[in-house]
Amino acid sequence: MQAQSVLLLGGTGQVGLKAAEYLLQHTEAALIFASRRKASLPSTILQYQDRISTIQLDAQDTNDLKARLIGVDLVVACVGPSGIIGDQIVLACKELNVPIIDAGGYDPVYSSLHEHEKHRKSNVPLIINVGLLPGLSGVFPAHLIQQCSNGKAVKSLEVQYVGRDAWSYNSAWDIIHGLGDFGHERGFCYLKNQQIVSEKFSKAGTKANFPAPIGTVSTMLIYAEEIVQLANEHGIKTAKVYGANLGPRAMFVCMVAKIFKMYKNHKSIARAARWLCKASAKDMRKLDPVYGVDAQIECEDGSIQRGQIILEDTYQATGFIIGIAAKQFLNNQITKIGPMMLHEAVDASGFIKDLEQAGVVAGLSLSKSEKTAEQEAA
Repeated sequence: MQAQSVLLLGGTGQVGLKAAEYLLQHTEAALIFASRRKASLPSTILQYQDRISTIQLDAQDTNDLKARLIGVDLVVACVGPSGIIGDQIVLACKELNVPIIDAGGYDPVYSSLHEHEKHRKSNVPLIINVGLLPGLSGVFPAHLIQQCSNGKAVKSLEVQYVGRDAWSYNSAWDIIHGLGDFGHERGFCYLKNQQIVSEKFSKAGTKANFPAPIGTVSTMLIYAEEIVQLANEHGIKTAKVYGANLGPRAMFVCMVAKIFKMYKNHKSIARAARWLCKASAKDMRKLDPVYGVDAQIECEDGSIQRGQIILEDTYQATGFIIGIAAKQFLNNQITKIGPMMLHEAVDASGFIKDLEQAGVVAGLSLSKSEKTAEQEAA
């Protein structure tokens, strides 16, 4: 039986190499590494020489990309920035009926794909936002609901996202772009009764409490499409999401970019992204990379359940998350078709189990306390 083939776009980057490493270790798939420039592969990849090949490909050259898609079983896209790539790679895959797992995409591509579905339905999975934020940011709250609600209706959901690293330019570009909600500029807001409600700056902040190496940090209300979709799926009336880019210099750059609306055009986004790269690199001289999600649900009976997950190597974790999603597709564990975020495509608890087994989870806890909201307040 011929091995399944995976075309890995951006396969020689930090995230792409980690995704490839996971796939080579946990599947029998043959990987085609595609990049714009020739690049050497590390020994962890080269030891699988019989299952790897390399090609030069500019993923933004749609005609060349489509020619390379012929005969491929799955595309894994790790190219960016997502705000520049847009939906062209995903739409090429849709046209040729090739499944794709995309590390980026974000809200604009998610919206574009659903609009495109009105005119032509997809025949394959088109899974976008497969990373930490978005990605795990939706899967972990879904896991908490699945494990701790015990079939009870969930009244409210509150999620905290925090992370830091020496961000690459592509990551920094998308972070800055996201400060303006990818063009929507919703400001500080949350979901209530399926409506987006604005909040004043003075009431938009809170504290997130994590164990070391994160600790207690200040976070601000943000808009998160994956949580809006998750809340609507479960009939959750109120959903609030808070986030923070940890590291004093990185946080300062994000504040400046937010205040002066540097997310409005590509030129100012690029400038702020360069600042964020330099600032986060300086932060990381004394700090270690980390990413954490804290999620809390309140059920209709007043019981409150909470969960936390912490990962300490953000680029490795992102690559492994992509790899797990790809492995699950190749193993026929993903059966839905059409445009989806990660939490819509996978079984959340099964995915978290795979992530734990991958060895990148530094901390994971779920509390099933029956303490009520009134007792909590007291």
